[in-house]
Formats: sequence, structure tokens, C-alpha cells
Amino acid sequence: MVDEAARRHADRVWAARHGVETGAALRFGSLSRRMWQAGAPEALVELAAQASRDETRHASRCEDILRGRQAPVPPPETRLLEYAPPELTPEQRLTYEVVAQSCVSETESMATLVTLLDAARDERLRSVIHELARDEVGHARIGWGYLTWARERMDLSFLAALLPVMVGGSAGPDLFRPALPGTDDPGLFHSGVVPHSERQRIYLETLESVVIPGMHEHGVDTGPLRQWMDQRRAELAHAPRDA
Repeated sequence: MVDEAARRHADRVWAARHGVETGAALRFGSLSRRMWQAGAPEALVELAAQASRDETRHASRCEDILRGRQAPVPPPETRLLEYAPPELTPEQRLTYEVVAQSCVSETESMATLVTLLDAARDERLRSVIHELARDEVGHARIGWGYLTWARERMDLSFLAALLPVMVGGSAGPDLFRPALPGTDDPGLFHSGVVPHSERQRIYLETLESVVIPGMHEHGVDTGPLRQWMDQRRAELAHAPRDA
């Protein structure tokens, strides 16, 4: 049984997902156009355009879940958010945005959704989670495909020092802070929400098992990212357990 604080938290998470999905639709649309301008392979350009359409559909699924929970549906994200440092060159900024969106955010989302699939009891919820997870696999591959193409045309070493900021931004300000009331209830799994401590574990494990090997394969030094992860693990090891 999910208590009231956990129920409200689940509502907030699904509302936040709606914002993430509508924002991702804008970002993938922009990335598709920018990749085309940069001369990237047509297949990658079209995959990014399709990802934009997928994310719009995902947002509608989040709306369905929120209505089923009798929770308010927030307005869509209308800002095209970009995160690359302004001092980078145009090609570096594009690469940063592709890596942040696909290699990090979509990979982490995929790992979260796959975890939720095992716990979903409601068939409608399970169907939505399965649909989102299936698409996120393809969205993550866009980034790795882009890096394979870009590696032959530019020096990717600039990414090394920026990975900690990138993954920290993707994690958000609260992930590695103590759990707030209602956010670490195991019953959240059945609402399509990962409890706080499990989110922390999944985030770090996905960096370790997917993002770091992928970056290494493309010649990017992952030392700074590993140091960031070690710091987060040390903080978690010393955090109070009864938060």
C-alpha cells in the first residue's frame, strides 16, 4: 500500500516525466536539424527526427497516466533547453548536446524503465512503460552512432572534463541528496516510480556499465567521470539511512 506522501510523489514524478518528454521532443527536433546542417549521416538525422515524434507520443502517454491517477496534467515544456558551455565551438556544442541527450539522459531513462517493467502489475501501466523503454533504446543509440561518425572528423577529448557536469545535470539537484518523505517507499514501484535509493543505485550502475564503456570505446578519457562517481558513492556511504 502506497501512503499519501508516496502517492503525491508519484503524481509529481509522472508530471515531471511529462515535462521531460515534451522538452526532449523539442531537443531531438533541434538536434536533427543541426545534425543535418553538420553533414551527419541521413539515417541519424531521420532517427533524431523520429525520436522527436516519439517523445511527443510519450508525453501523451504520461497524460493518460496522470488522468488515470486523477492528477493534474501540466502544460508542455515550450523552452528549447541547451546545456553546452558557450565557449565551445559550434561542432563541440552539437556533440555535447547529442551526448547529453542520447548517451546520458536516454540511456539512464532506459535503465530506469527496464527496472520498472519487472514491478509493474497494472497492465495499462506496464504497456506504457514497455513502449517508452523500447523507444529509449533507439534514442540512446543515436548518440553512440553520432560519436562514431564525429570521431573521424573532430577531437572528442574535450568531452572528458565536461562529463561530470553533464551527468550531474542529467541527475538533477536532488538525486544524491537524502530522500524526502514518501520518495523512498518500495510501493512506488507499482505506480511506475523508482524509489529514491534505487534511483541512486541505477544511475551510478548505468554510468559504470554503459556510459563509461561507451565513452572509452570512442576515445574519451573517463577519469574525471569516475572521480565524480567516487565522490557520489562516498557521500551516499556516509548519508543517514533513516532519512
